[in-house]
Amino acid sequence: MSIPKFTLSKQVRFCTLISLNCNPLCLLLNQNTKFSDIMKLIKISWRRNLKFLRLFKPDGTEVEEKDLINIKRGTTLYVELTNEDLKPNIIQQQYDIIKKIGEGGQGIVLLGKHKFTKESVALKIISLKTWLGQEIDGISQEQLILNALDHKNIVKLHQSYLTQNQREITMVLEYLNGGSLLNQANSKLSEADAKLYSKQIVDAIAYCHQNSIVHCDLKLENIMLTSPNSKEIKIIDFGVSSYVGQQKLPDSVVGTLSYLAPEVLSPSYKCIQPSQDVWAVGCIIYGLVFGKLPFDGANPSETYRNIIQCNYGIPKKSVSKDLIHLLSQIFVNPPKERANIFDIQNHSWFKEQPILFKLSFRNGRSSSVTKLNSYRQQQDEDQIILVSQRKNMYHRRSVTRQDKVLFFNKIK
Repeated sequence: MSIPKFTLSKQVRFCTLISLNCNPLCLLLNQNTKFSDIMKLIKISWRRNLKFLRLFKPDGTEVEEKDLINIKRGTTLYVELTNEDLKPNIIQQQYDIIKKIGEGGQGIVLLGKHKFTKESVALKIISLKTWLGQEIDGISQEQLILNALDHKNIVKLHQSYLTQNQREITMVLEYLNGGSLLNQANSKLSEADAKLYSKQIVDAIAYCHQNSIVHCDLKLENIMLTSPNSKEIKIIDFGVSSYVGQQKLPDSVVGTLSYLAPEVLSPSYKCIQPSQDVWAVGCIIYGLVFGKLPFDGANPSETYRNIIQCNYGIPKKSVSKDLIHLLSQIFVNPPKERANIFDIQNHSWFKEQPILFKLSFRNGRSSSVTKLNSYRQQQDEDQIILVSQRKNMYHRRSVTRQDKVLFFNKIK
């Protein structure tokens, strides 16, 4: 029996196939190579009868047949072999599960290590049991959005698929082990460092809005450091993200109360708009600089009123004038008068080094783009309350598309 001819084309690329308990195999690829050709070669060289074949790059990305034409010379491909007719479970067959690293309304997140490449990944598993009555296309919108995004400050999606029985969606994501920005939001963080993190967030969201995508649940917990010793961040959890102008589900509020814009809490809010991300970005910047969130009250009702009235304070002794002006451009109701993400991106706070000055007031209130007066004296200017140290964790929870209640009526 002769080896299948892979060298008929002038554009031949030499690759290496590696599989468990098998010697490395030289593969010659051209533009006509199919999976069936590779399976024939494996049958001859490794003496294995196959019914199914999967190929992976060294970074854990799965290679589909249509991608073979783009494989570069010298690439190492890892092979998963099976005699089963059905596609094997990726969790059991391809990854060693280390531990659970997260859980939310959509499913769980596991830390996995690729058996061949030893690459660490985050495995997000969404069970369709929690999404009864919804279309699969709607449930899988997160993977569609992540596939459309390619930015250094947005988490990478390596691959995703629907299991054979259509009961789970598994997404293989870039693993980020530096912790969330929630851990950085305290009184010890300098304004310069807060600006460094904020600039990356703003750039990433500007990229999203340029591609007509709204995150819808921006918060400190959804922004991760890439590693413990790095100041590079990536935005995660696009599970409730939508496209600009997409209809909001009736009688539902998506997001986390402390970061929600006033219009999102209104029953007249019908379509997803970028303005809600801008408001959340302002809350994140405020949280990084001051160590607390701008509108948090003693209970959800007070938080709701503070948001509607744009009621926030400046609790530090000294901050830059540019920062105060930036916040006054963001915390504005109605949203049409609010700065957009590109205005924020070009704001002077990101252009200049912070110049600190002492404020002559203790606490403040703002209800428009220009008003920074009527300052209240409810707490000492030196008091910095750490974000999420309160025990009222109920208004920290993200509200998903499953909540079919008028949330704004509950908290009024």
